[in-house]
Amino acid sequence: MTSETNRFALLANAILAAGSRADPSELHGFICGVLATGAIPDNDRWQRELAEMLDLAAVSEGLNRELLQLAAESRKQLGDTAFSFRLVLCEDGDIVERTLALGHWCAGFLHGYGVGGAGVKIRPTSEEALKDIGAISQVDADHAEEGEEAEQQLLELQEYVRVAVLNIFTELQAGQSGIGPTVH
Repeated sequence: MTSETNRFALLANAILAAGSRADPSELHGFICGVLATGAIPDNDRWQRELAEMLDLAAVSEGLNRELLQLAAESRKQLGDTAFSFRLVLCEDGDIVERTLALGHWCAGFLHGYGVGGAGVKIRPTSEEALKDIGAISQVDADHAEEGEEAEQQLLELQEYVRVAVLNIFTELQAGQSGIGPTVH
């Protein structure tokens, strides 16, 4: 499996090679949003949605292969009982870039969640998590400050989003299988 830093760079390069300037974090968020609903990417709709998101007439075969691989890896991570799921975010930039990447990831997740159309009632905690993800997607990086405290806050937000997405995924998967979610 590719590390998230390498995954971000590989995805960024594939997106640029296809002629798009879309944010890899937003694209990963979109994929995870679709997967969280339990939707299996329908090839035609998948292609249309991705082309629109990437602002391309069509998704190249190479990029589509990369995105399908990312979707398969993400699906596996989301369902992993070891909680190995990680957000694909830029980790090399300054705090402003990384804050924006998290906001873009959250915006992509909400877009994918909407496209996937869960169509089931979710628990209040998951509804609250979706609202929080929506608030994070509106981040104003102009107010991001350098410093140890800001770094810690960003890491905490990233972890909150990661765990919230795992919980939403688990809840929706359990709802679709007819088995109630595990309560700890």
